[in-house]
Amino acid sequence: LKAGLGFNIESRPWKSLSNSAAGFGYQVVQRRLDLLVSAPLEQYNKDRRGRIFQCSTDVCKTLLSEELNAAVNMSLGLTMANDPSTQRTMVCGPTIPRDCKSITMYNGLCFEIDQNNGLGKSYPTATEDCRTQADIAFLLDGSGSVYAEDFDRMKTFVKNLIKSFLGRDVKFAITQFSWGTITHFYFNQFSASNWQNQIDQIRQLTGGTNTAAAIRNVVQDVFSPLKGSRANVNKILIVITDGESQDGSNLPNAIKLADDKKIIRFAIG
Repeated sequence: LKAGLGFNIESRPWKSLSNSAAGFGYQVVQRRLDLLVSAPLEQYNKDRRGRIFQCSTDVCKTLLSEELNAAVNMSLGLTMANDPSTQRTMVCGPTIPRDCKSITMYNGLCFEIDQNNGLGKSYPTATEDCRTQADIAFLLDGSGSVYAEDFDRMKTFVKNLIKSFLGRDVKFAITQFSWGTITHFYFNQFSASNWQNQIDQIRQLTGGTNTAAAIRNVVQDVFSPLKGSRANVNKILIVITDGESQDGSNLPNAIKLADDKKIIRFAIG
């Protein structure tokens, strides 16, 4: 075997840049006359995180010292990208927290920086507001491998969770599955005065574990406007199951259907 040796020789000396800012150097973008270097972990105020530095020769100075009010602890500089043709840089911070009572949502903003270091528009133009409305569907595994006392534990869990949301603009639906599916009540059938009795009357189906078919049924049938599902609210599916699906090969398709409807899923074993 013959060895082929190649060398790339840089005629100019290497430059070493350093800074005490936390995370300095996490992202680097080379422009025509300088470098942009991020330090996304730099906490320089109690509610400000993430610095961008403009570096030329051996000197780095802080860029974007004034941030928008929305940029709370956003970890600015976790992502940066440069368009060589326009010399515009996109700088992003994805960790802007918003306290939405029962959950903290994390939003992100990206800012456009031109070659003169001017701060352009942001993408999106603003962070998303809390959406307190929700349609929550429960999918209960009623297969024969679930002990009767564990099926009762499922129903108790569902009742406790519903209690924690009473008084808010939240609708509920419950479907049980084994070989097939049965919906015990849809979103438009949830009774604010009789819901506990509705759940207590649910009886276990027994049988197999066709989880994928059940998810598909809930996505297409339960999350339907005809059954009380609303358009612009959070859609959540909570699947409670004890074991492996017997139609597991169909799960990718079921997941895609849920993704297409922007349904958030939680699996509880």
